[in-house]
Amino acid sequence: MSRILLVDDSPHAQRMGERILSEEGYEVVTVSNADSALIRLADVDPDVVLADTVMPGRTGYEICQYLKMSPAHRHVRVILTAGVLEPLDEEQTRRVEADGTLKKPFEASALLAAVKPLAEAAEKDRTPRGGPAAGAVRAAAPAQAAAPFLAVVDAEQVRAAVTVALDASMASMVDEIARRVLTALQSRKPEAAAAGAAAPPSPPLVAAELPKPAAPPAPLPAGAARVETVRRVNPLRVRTGSILGIELSRPERTEGAPEEKHDSQ
Repeated sequence: MSRILLVDDSPHAQRMGERILSEEGYEVVTVSNADSALIRLADVDPDVVLADTVMPGRTGYEICQYLKMSPAHRHVRVILTAGVLEPLDEEQTRRVEADGTLKKPFEASALLAAVKPLAEAAEKDRTPRGGPAAGAVRAAAPAQAAAPFLAVVDAEQVRAAVTVALDASMASMVDEIARRVLTALQSRKPEAAAAGAAAPPSPPLVAAELPKPAAPPAPLPAGAARVETVRRVNPLRVRTGSILGIELSRPERTEGAPEEKHDSQ
Protein backbone atom coordinates (compact mmCIF):
# COMPACT_ATOMS: atom_id res chain seq x y z
CA MET A 1 0.00 0.00 0.00
CA SER A 2 1.16 3.52 -0.74
CA ARG A 3 2.71 5.71 1.93
CA ILE A 4 1.66 9.28 2.51
CA LEU A 5 3.78 11.91 4.28
CA LEU A 6 1.59 14.68 5.68
CA VAL A 7 3.48 17.88 6.57
CA ASP A 8 1.37 20.42 8.45
CA ASP A 9 1.85 22.55 11.56
CA SER A 10 -1.85 22.25 12.44
CA PRO A 11 -2.65 19.28 14.74
CA HIS A 12 -6.26 19.38 13.52
CA ALA A 13 -5.18 19.06 9.86
CA GLN A 14 -2.87 16.19 10.80
CA ARG A 15 -5.63 14.27 12.58
CA MET A 16 -8.19 14.84 9.83
CA GLY A 17 -5.84 13.87 7.01
CA GLU A 18 -4.51 10.82 8.83
CA ARG A 19 -8.00 9.57 9.68
CA ILE A 20 -9.35 9.94 6.13
CA LEU A 21 -6.34 8.35 4.44
CA SER A 22 -5.90 5.55 7.01
CA GLU A 23 -9.50 4.48 6.64
CA GLU A 24 -8.86 4.13 2.90
CA GLY A 25 -5.89 1.84 3.59
CA TYR A 26 -2.98 4.24 3.14
CA GLU A 27 -0.01 4.25 5.49
CA VAL A 28 0.23 7.82 6.84
CA VAL A 29 3.12 9.55 8.63
CA THR A 30 2.58 13.08 9.98
CA VAL A 31 5.18 15.72 10.88
CA SER A 32 4.76 19.34 11.98
CA ASN A 33 7.45 21.18 9.98
CA ALA A 34 9.53 21.02 6.82
CA ASP A 35 12.82 20.18 8.56
CA SER A 36 11.28 17.11 10.16
CA ALA A 37 9.85 16.09 6.79
CA LEU A 38 13.25 16.25 5.10
CA ILE A 39 14.76 14.09 7.82
CA ARG A 40 11.97 11.50 7.65
CA LEU A 41 12.12 11.11 3.87
CA ALA A 42 14.71 8.34 4.03
CA ASP A 43 12.84 6.05 6.45
CA VAL A 44 9.27 6.89 5.33
CA ASP A 45 10.02 6.64 1.60
CA PRO A 46 6.65 8.18 0.65
CA ASP A 47 4.76 8.00 -2.62
CA VAL A 48 2.79 11.21 -2.02
CA VAL A 49 3.67 14.22 0.13
CA LEU A 50 0.98 16.62 1.35
CA ALA A 51 2.80 19.84 2.29
CA ASP A 52 1.30 22.98 3.81
CA THR A 53 2.38 26.19 2.06
CA VAL A 54 2.15 28.34 5.23
CA MET A 55 4.39 27.06 8.02
CA PRO A 56 7.05 28.56 10.28
CA GLY A 57 10.48 28.22 8.71
CA ARG A 58 10.57 26.36 5.41
CA THR A 59 7.31 26.08 3.50
CA GLY A 60 5.67 23.44 1.32
CA TYR A 61 7.06 25.15 -1.79
CA GLU A 62 10.60 24.45 -0.61
CA ILE A 63 9.78 20.81 0.18
CA CYS A 64 8.32 20.36 -3.29
CA GLN A 65 11.33 21.98 -4.96
CA TYR A 66 13.72 19.72 -3.03
CA LEU A 67 11.82 16.55 -3.97
CA LYS A 68 11.65 17.47 -7.66
CA MET A 69 15.40 18.17 -7.74
CA SER A 70 16.41 15.01 -5.86
CA PRO A 71 17.07 12.01 -8.17
CA ALA A 72 16.17 9.60 -5.35
CA HIS A 73 12.70 11.15 -5.00
CA ARG A 74 11.73 11.94 -8.55
CA HIS A 75 8.84 9.49 -8.33
CA VAL A 76 7.29 11.29 -5.32
CA ARG A 77 4.13 13.26 -6.05
CA VAL A 78 3.56 16.50 -4.12
CA ILE A 79 0.24 18.12 -3.25
CA LEU A 80 0.44 21.65 -1.83
CA THR A 81 -2.23 22.52 0.74
CA ALA A 82 -3.47 25.83 2.16
CA GLY A 83 -6.23 27.06 4.44
CA VAL A 84 -9.44 28.68 3.25
CA LEU A 85 -8.11 32.18 3.95
CA GLU A 86 -4.55 31.42 2.80
CA PRO A 87 -3.96 32.13 -0.91
CA LEU A 88 -1.98 29.75 -3.08
CA ASP A 89 0.74 31.33 -5.21
CA GLU A 90 -0.04 29.89 -8.65
CA GLU A 91 3.23 31.11 -10.18
CA GLN A 92 5.33 29.59 -7.44
CA THR A 93 3.27 26.40 -7.61
CA ARG A 94 4.17 26.02 -11.29
CA ARG A 95 7.80 26.91 -10.66
CA VAL A 96 8.30 24.10 -8.11
CA GLU A 97 6.35 21.68 -10.38
CA ALA A 98 3.73 20.68 -7.80
CA ASP A 99 1.44 17.83 -8.86
CA GLY A 100 -1.71 19.28 -7.30
CA THR A 101 -3.21 21.69 -4.79
CA LEU A 102 -5.83 21.23 -2.10
CA LYS A 103 -7.71 23.49 0.28
CA LYS A 104 -8.24 22.85 3.99
CA PRO A 105 -10.09 21.72 6.02
CA PHE A 106 -9.82 18.39 4.26
CA GLU A 107 -12.95 16.86 2.78
CA ALA A 108 -12.78 13.09 2.45
CA SER A 109 -13.96 12.92 -1.15
CA ALA A 110 -11.69 15.73 -2.38
CA LEU A 111 -8.64 14.42 -0.50
CA LEU A 112 -9.03 10.85 -1.76
CA ALA A 113 -9.71 12.02 -5.31
CA ALA A 114 -6.46 14.00 -5.30
CA VAL A 115 -4.27 11.38 -3.62
CA LYS A 116 -5.38 8.14 -5.35
CA PRO A 117 -4.22 8.82 -8.93
CA LEU A 118 -0.96 10.38 -7.78
CA ALA A 119 -0.17 7.45 -5.49
CA GLU A 120 -0.77 4.99 -8.36
CA ALA A 121 1.46 7.01 -10.68
CA ALA A 122 4.22 7.13 -8.07
CA GLU A 123 4.07 3.35 -7.65
CA LYS A 124 4.56 2.88 -11.37
CA ASP A 125 7.45 5.34 -11.57
CA ARG A 126 9.10 3.75 -8.57
CA THR A 127 9.41 0.34 -10.27
CA PRO A 128 12.35 0.32 -12.73
CA ARG A 129 11.72 -1.12 -16.19
CA GLY A 130 12.61 -4.79 -16.09
CA GLY A 131 13.56 -4.43 -12.43
CA PRO A 132 12.07 -5.79 -9.21
CA ALA A 133 8.67 -4.79 -7.99
CA ALA A 134 8.09 -1.87 -5.69
CA GLY A 135 7.70 -4.13 -2.68
CA ALA A 136 11.08 -5.74 -3.34
CA VAL A 137 12.74 -2.33 -3.65
CA ARG A 138 11.32 -1.27 -0.29
CA ALA A 139 12.34 -4.55 1.31
CA ALA A 140 15.92 -4.02 0.17
CA ALA A 141 16.02 -0.44 1.44
CA PRO A 142 16.89 -1.30 5.10
CA ALA A 143 19.86 -3.42 3.98
CA GLN A 144 21.24 -0.52 1.93
CA ALA A 145 20.77 1.89 4.81
CA ALA A 146 22.91 -0.34 7.03
CA ALA A 147 26.00 0.43 4.91
CA PRO A 148 28.38 3.05 6.34
CA PHE A 149 27.93 6.56 5.02
CA LEU A 150 29.47 9.99 5.44
CA ALA A 151 27.18 12.32 7.42
CA VAL A 152 27.08 15.99 6.55
CA VAL A 153 26.55 18.10 9.67
CA ASP A 154 23.79 20.65 9.13
CA ALA A 155 22.69 22.80 12.07
CA GLU A 156 19.11 23.04 10.83
CA GLN A 157 18.83 19.30 10.31
CA VAL A 158 20.25 18.63 13.77
CA ARG A 159 17.70 21.04 15.24
CA ALA A 160 14.93 19.31 13.32
CA ALA A 161 16.10 15.90 14.57
CA VAL A 162 16.05 17.16 18.15
CA THR A 163 12.55 18.56 17.58
CA VAL A 164 11.34 15.20 16.28
CA ALA A 165 12.84 13.40 19.28
CA LEU A 166 11.24 15.83 21.72
CA ASP A 167 7.87 15.53 20.02
CA ALA A 168 8.06 11.75 20.33
CA SER A 169 9.04 11.79 24.02
CA MET A 170 6.97 14.78 25.18
CA ALA A 171 4.08 12.68 26.52
CA SER A 172 6.35 10.42 28.59
CA MET A 173 8.28 13.42 29.91
CA VAL A 174 5.07 15.12 31.05
CA ASP A 175 3.87 11.93 32.78
CA GLU A 176 7.21 11.46 34.55
CA ILE A 177 7.35 15.08 35.77
CA ALA A 178 3.75 14.93 36.99
CA ARG A 179 4.47 11.66 38.84
CA ARG A 180 7.49 13.14 40.62
CA VAL A 181 5.58 16.28 41.63
CA LEU A 182 2.72 14.21 43.09
CA THR A 183 5.21 12.00 44.98
CA ALA A 184 6.93 15.03 46.47
CA LEU A 185 3.64 16.61 47.52
CA GLN A 186 2.37 13.39 49.12
CA SER A 187 5.63 12.85 51.04
CA ARG A 188 5.46 16.35 52.53
CA LYS A 189 1.95 15.92 53.97
CA PRO A 190 3.01 13.55 56.85
CA GLU A 191 6.01 15.76 57.63
CA ALA A 192 3.80 18.86 57.89
CA ALA A 193 1.31 16.98 60.12
CA ALA A 194 4.09 15.72 62.43
CA ALA A 195 5.64 19.18 62.69
CA GLY A 196 2.25 20.66 63.59
CA ALA A 197 1.69 18.04 66.32
CA ALA A 198 5.17 18.49 67.88
CA ALA A 199 5.01 22.28 68.04
CA PRO A 200 3.95 23.60 71.54
CA PRO A 201 0.65 25.44 71.65
CA SER A 202 1.09 29.13 71.33
CA PRO A 203 0.07 31.19 74.41
CA PRO A 204 -3.21 33.04 74.15
CA LEU A 205 -2.96 36.59 73.09
CA VAL A 206 -3.41 39.03 76.00
CA ALA A 207 -4.32 42.57 75.35
CA ALA A 208 -1.66 44.99 76.50
CA GLU A 209 -2.53 46.69 79.77
CA LEU A 210 -3.17 50.33 79.18
CA PRO A 211 -2.47 52.92 81.91
CA LYS A 212 -5.53 53.87 83.87
CA PRO A 213 -6.67 57.39 83.23
CA ALA A 214 -6.18 59.81 86.13
CA ALA A 215 -9.24 60.56 88.20
CA PRO A 216 -10.71 63.95 87.46
CA PRO A 217 -10.35 66.51 90.27
CA ALA A 218 -13.24 66.77 92.71
CA PRO A 219 -15.58 69.63 91.96
CA LEU A 220 -15.42 72.62 94.32
CA PRO A 221 -18.42 73.42 96.51
CA ALA A 222 -20.62 76.19 95.36
CA GLY A 223 -19.39 79.60 96.40
CA ALA A 224 -15.85 78.45 97.33
CA ALA A 225 -12.95 80.53 96.08
CA ARG A 226 -10.26 78.81 94.08
CA VAL A 227 -6.83 79.09 95.76
CA GLU A 228 -3.87 79.23 93.49
CA THR A 229 -0.55 77.89 94.77
CA VAL A 230 2.15 80.52 94.91
CA ARG A 231 5.83 79.59 94.89
CA ARG A 232 8.28 82.04 96.41
CA VAL A 233 11.71 82.47 94.97
CA ASN A 234 14.44 83.80 97.29
CA PRO A 235 17.04 85.95 95.55
CA LEU A 236 20.62 84.74 95.69
CA ARG A 237 22.72 86.95 97.88
CA VAL A 238 26.24 87.24 96.61
CA ARG A 239 28.82 88.39 99.11
CA THR A 240 31.77 90.45 98.07
CA GLY A 241 34.20 87.73 99.10
CA SER A 242 32.48 84.94 97.23
CA ILE A 243 32.29 83.60 93.68
CA LEU A 244 28.96 82.32 92.50
CA GLY A 245 27.70 82.34 96.08
CA ILE A 246 30.60 80.29 97.52
CA GLU A 247 32.34 81.89 100.49
CA LEU A 248 36.03 82.19 99.91
CA SER A 249 37.14 83.99 103.15
CA ARG A 250 38.26 81.98 106.11
CA PRO A 251 35.76 81.66 108.91
CA GLU A 252 36.38 83.78 112.02
CA ARG A 253 38.05 82.02 114.92
CA THR A 254 36.16 81.96 118.21
CA GLU A 255 37.75 82.11 121.60
CA GLY A 256 38.80 78.83 123.09
CA ALA A 257 38.69 77.01 119.76
CA PRO A 258 41.88 75.39 118.58
CA GLU A 259 43.51 76.95 115.65
CA GLU A 260 43.31 74.89 112.49
CA LYS A 261 46.58 73.92 110.95
CA HIS A 262 46.88 73.70 107.22
CA ASP A 263 49.65 71.61 105.80
CA SER A 264 51.40 73.09 102.91
CA GLN A 265 51.67 70.83 99.98
